[in-house]
Amino acid sequence: MASLGKICTYIGSVTATVVFGLALTPSGTATAAGPAVLGPGSGIAIGTSEPDEFSLCTLTAIGFDAANRLVGITAGHCGEVGAQVLAENSIGTGYIGRLAELDYWWDWAVIEFDPAKVIPVRQITASTVAGIGAPPGPLQMVCKNGRTTGFTCGPVWETMAEGFSSHVCADYGDSGSPVLVGDQLVGMIVSGQPINLGSVNLRLPSCANPANPVHEPDLATGIGHVLADINAHGGAGAGFRLF
Repeated sequence: MASLGKICTYIGSVTATVVFGLALTPSGTATAAGPAVLGPGSGIAIGTSEPDEFSLCTLTAIGFDAANRLVGITAGHCGEVGAQVLAENSIGTGYIGRLAELDYWWDWAVIEFDPAKVIPVRQITASTVAGIGAPPGPLQMVCKNGRTTGFTCGPVWETMAEGFSSHVCADYGDSGSPVLVGDQLVGMIVSGQPINLGSVNLRLPSCANPANPVHEPDLATGIGHVLADINAHGGAGAGFRLF
């Protein structure tokens, strides 16, 4: 079987893009809004090379690294190092951080947040992250919380050395969504996955409606592998601990 990194390269991602008309000061701040409340499952907008165009993704986790910087984790294909970040539900707060570190192969990115502009929380809507859990097994139920399709659950179909596929339902913008077993973080959504029928890859639509069970499985990297790779890079995010 191909490695998880190769699979991500083959089948693409689940990001979305949007154009914001931002009424910001030259420093990227807006005086009318207070700090943004962010946690696992929050929508984030990451700047692209086009003016006022942003990739919409989902925050996997928020916490502190070994240098006590306030940092977050999301999917690596969501942006480039140095890209500025907005909180989707608090655009008026202005830029709240930047992408400080990423790995394209294993598809993770670390955001360094401005602690004066971000209030970290453990719970967003129906999901709470209280710790890091063990990788899930086949047919185990897992849940994800994404900015596009919300909090949804489904069984694990396949496990791999560095991740797993499941039927949790994800669509464009859900890249980076935390995957949970109870309140334990076990993975991060990175893409959809075609169904292999022998030598034929059956491509189903992504899950735009959680009520429709006919959609492609969703691929997640194991959070333990992600954190180990962040540590190996030794930059922002190394020594990550949950808020």
